[in-house]
Parts: sequence; structure tokens; C-alpha cells
Amino acid sequence: IAVKDTQGHETRYEYNIAGDLTAVIAPDGSRNGTQYDAWGKAICTTQGGLTRSMEYDAAGRVIRLTSENGSHTTFRYDVLDRLIQETGFDGRTQRYHHDLTGKLIRSEDEGLVTHWHYDEADRLTHRTVNGETAERWRYDERGWLTDISHISEGHRVAVYYGYDEKGRLTGERQTVHHPQTEALLWQHETRHAYNAQGLANRCIPDSLPAVEWLTYGSGYLAGMKLGDTPLVEYTRDRLHRETLRSFGRYELTTAYTPAGQLQSQHLNSLLSDRDYTWNDNGELIRISSPRQTRSYSYSTTGRLTGVHTTAANLDIRIPYATDPAGNRLPDPELHPDSTLSMWPDNRIARDAHYLYRYDRHGRLTEKTDLIPEGVIRTDDERTHRYHYDSQHRLVHYTRTQYEEPLVESRYLYDPLGRRVAKR
Repeated sequence: IAVKDTQGHETRYEYNIAGDLTAVIAPDGSRNGTQYDAWGKAICTTQGGLTRSMEYDAAGRVIRLTSENGSHTTFRYDVLDRLIQETGFDGRTQRYHHDLTGKLIRSEDEGLVTHWHYDEADRLTHRTVNGETAERWRYDERGWLTDISHISEGHRVAVYYGYDEKGRLTGERQTVHHPQTEALLWQHETRHAYNAQGLANRCIPDSLPAVEWLTYGSGYLAGMKLGDTPLVEYTRDRLHRETLRSFGRYELTTAYTPAGQLQSQHLNSLLSDRDYTWNDNGELIRISSPRQTRSYSYSTTGRLTGVHTTAANLDIRIPYATDPAGNRLPDPELHPDSTLSMWPDNRIARDAHYLYRYDRHGRLTEKTDLIPEGVIRTDDERTHRYHYDSQHRLVHYTRTQYEEPLVESRYLYDPLGRRVAKR
């Protein structure tokens, strides 16, 4: 079977006698293949000579995934087909426990033990990590969520919700309280309104004019206002794609190829023109403007291999080399002495600029400037350190030079993981 797009590019598809798609041949002749077992389950996929494979148990569940690097991720299940253990490429193991009704009640992640608690209506009420309360959920008599709270770096942070009679969200208030006195340190409230179609079209932040979205049809964005002041207006084609964006004294015009790809953009000035060129496989290969041109090259697997930027007084080539799984490697042209061919655990330990360290959860904990031999520069040997909470959120950052502190920051989050403070 073959399909031609509007530009005459042909993509071919091959199937086995069972009707499974076994190969996709791109217009340039590159081939992506898939093999299946007797039960019709994909057991390996190959693209550009690189293969990723899957193994199944007798029940048809994936139990082993092998990456292009040859590294493995394994999965275990209970008799009800629920995932109970996952061990990743980097050796990180996560376990899951369920009650008789199928609810998750306990999870383990390399020393982090989380318990999940529910009420009689099976609604989540609170969660503990290593014995300490992480979040609490509360509901009204209709079962609607009224607030979520947790402790972030000693501060109690909460989010409160309000609804209309139809159960639509009309207000959200975030609060941060003092660790010792519980005094309110900060709060922010946002109100929401809806149009006749039930679409959220109005947002009123604290002490600011309302932000209103203007829509048409089934909700396509036509413009936005701040109070009574129009900020931006959109003109769209019959496919609802943006063709003109007007904001203040500026107009951004956008055109598309017959295949629907971005073709050009023009912003009131020739200096802001952008033209986009694509190859037969649909990969972006060039962005041209009056000031500079940037070209992109790809491997047979579709991965970026190089960027070439040219301008009046500029000619820069940046090569990109990756291991079979797509992890960045030192480019052989710039680092001919490098013998590194892959990162088996998908954790990059060094590149041309930094040395990296990770914890057992796979989180980046330290990044140190890598000084090439024989190079002398100011502000060298800087080390960045990152510390996380039990939800893997960055809560403490330091930058040191020769072990002397240069910068230190701490961060607070609301129960939904949104950053609300930096100190």
C-alpha cells in the first residue's frame, strides 16, 4: 500500500498475512520495521539499523524491554495483571501494592515508602511518605474537592477551590503559612468565568484586570483582552490554523505548505521574515531569514546530527553524536580520543562542559564545570548542587567555587507541584 501526499512524496506500508503493519518505507527509502509473535504482539522495532525489543509472559504482558543500547527494563505483575514492580535501565526499582478493590495503597521507590489513604467513598484523603504526611485532600458534601494541603520546606501550603452550581471551577486560592506561627505569609486568588457554551473564557487574577479569551465555533481562540484592552487577535483559515496574529502595531503572517507544515512567517519587517524548508520525510532542514540561515541534518533514525548556522560574519557547525538509545555522546570530530560509545543506564556522566552526578532515583544532584586540559579561565571549577523533596521537586540549589558559596536558593511548591516561592 502506498500513499502520496500533496507534494507527491510517497510513503509505502507493508503488512503480514495477519494484517499487522510490518514496515513503513519513507519517501527517501528509509525503512522502519516491526516484527510480531504468533499472537500478534510486537516483539521488536527497527529504525535505521537500531532495534528495540519486547518480551512477554504467558499472559501476554510485557516483562522485559531492551533498548537500542542493550539495556533492560523489567516489569512484574500480580495475578490481576496489575503492575507491582518496575526496574529501569538505571537499576532504579519501584514497587506497587494494591488492596482487594484495586486501589494503590503503598508504593516503594528506592527508600521512599508511600502509603495512600482513602475514605469510605474511595476518595483519596491523605498520603504519607516514610511516615510523614505529604498531602491532604478534603471534600464537601457533594464530593467536590475543596482543598489540598501539604508541608513544603516546613511551610504549610494549601490550594482552595470554589465551584458554581454546575460543579465548574470558579475560584482557586493558594496560601503559604509560617512554619512556626501558622501566620499567613502569602496568598493568591484567581477567579474563573464561563461563556454560554460552557467554555472557560475569563480569568481574574488577584488585583489585576480580567483576562478574557474570545472564541468562535467550538472554542477556537480568536483573541484575548486584558480588561477592556485588546491584546491579540487571530485570523484563521478553513482548517482553523492561525494565518494572521495582530498585537498592537505588529502583525505576524503565517503560511503553510500543502502538507500542512509551517512554510513562512512575516512580522511587519523583512528582517523578521522566516522561511522553513522540509525534506521528503517531513524533517525540518532549514530556517532562512535575511540575517542568517540555519540548516539541520539527521541520521537514518531521524535524530539530529548537526546544525550549521551561517550569516554575514558567521559560519558555525555544531555536530551532535548519540549512542544507539539517543543519549548525547562526545562528537568524534571534536573529541577524537574519546572511546565512549554508549550510556547503558541512560545517565550522561559527562559532556564537553560538565561532569554530572545522580542519586539512586536518577535525579541530577551535582554538576561541575569541566575545564579542558591546558585551558585557563576565570570563574572556573564551579559546582552546582541540587537537592529534592520526597516528590522529586527541586527545593535547594547551591553554586560554589573552590568550595566557597556563590549562590543559594530554596523553593516552595503547592500540593500540585507548582512553584510558589523562591528564597
